[in-house]
Amino acid sequence: MRTYTRHMISAIVLLMTMAGGRSYAQEFFAPVQNQYIADNPYLISSAYAGIGDCWQVRASGFEQWVDIADAPGTQSISIDGRISDRSGVGAILFNDQNGFTTQKGVQLSFAHHLTLNEYTNQYLSFGISYKFTQFGIDTSEFNDGDPNQPPSQSLENVTVNNSNFDIGVLYRLGRFFLSANAVNLLRKEIDDFNPTEPASIQNYYVYSGYTFYDRFSDIEIEPSVLYQNFAGDGRSTADLNIKVRKLHRGDYYWAGISMRSLVDQDFKPLSVSPMIGIKKSNFYVAYGYQVNVNEVFDASNAAGSHMITLGIDFGCRQSKCGCTY
Repeated sequence: MRTYTRHMISAIVLLMTMAGGRSYAQEFFAPVQNQYIADNPYLISSAYAGIGDCWQVRASGFEQWVDIADAPGTQSISIDGRISDRSGVGAILFNDQNGFTTQKGVQLSFAHHLTLNEYTNQYLSFGISYKFTQFGIDTSEFNDGDPNQPPSQSLENVTVNNSNFDIGVLYRLGRFFLSANAVNLLRKEIDDFNPTEPASIQNYYVYSGYTFYDRFSDIEIEPSVLYQNFAGDGRSTADLNIKVRKLHRGDYYWAGISMRSLVDQDFKPLSVSPMIGIKKSNFYVAYGYQVNVNEVFDASNAAGSHMITLGIDFGCRQSKCGCTY
């Protein structure tokens, strides 16, 4: 029964994709979950590349509804660091799988950082990324809806490649930050699919927050918000986040929570994610658990979604410019 259901779901995904439906599958970007909260904002904005004293490597995995076969999963590994006092570079490898559909890609970024006012710690950063993404559908196990029949040979695997560009800008004033990002600037060719499929695959992110610091207790409290808008079909979401860090001699540990809502549906809640993390010396680890609160799909009540991030910092040296502190 499970095999039959898997094949039926995959067939539906294939038909929706080829008909130009509003599936996530062809938007040519790795879905933004909450990995960026785990000290890796570079995942959502190239303008962060090179900020900090060290080169940072972060490997993240997000597995949804782990007890359900062929449930969605996203993995990424990123590296970014400074190449001069005012410039940084970065790269991301990502893989996203949902049943028999996959997206794999690589992103290369460059960022430059400017000082607007040294005395008020006011900085402006610009970033640009080139991204190559491959979208695919594996039809090798499709059996035309009949579990007693062998896989169909009439369908060919679908593979579509896309090259695109992202841009980002980051403004910082003291402990306040605001970034705006445009993802997939180029329109998508639609010759391979139904001509009614939207050619626009642009996404827009706005990420902002403020870090409150108590120097007597060495505690930081950081509320933040991430807004995402998908131009192809008008969807929009918002993440409301809060993190609390306890600093100790260069190390720290933190706990936080993130709630995602549908902005285009009167802020209807989708999920809640408690998270924890620790940085010890040059090593970093974080874990998050996502609880689905969407009444349309209630699978996470029985099988949660898990996020883990592992990291290491190396090549640490302080810049001569405060714009990359």
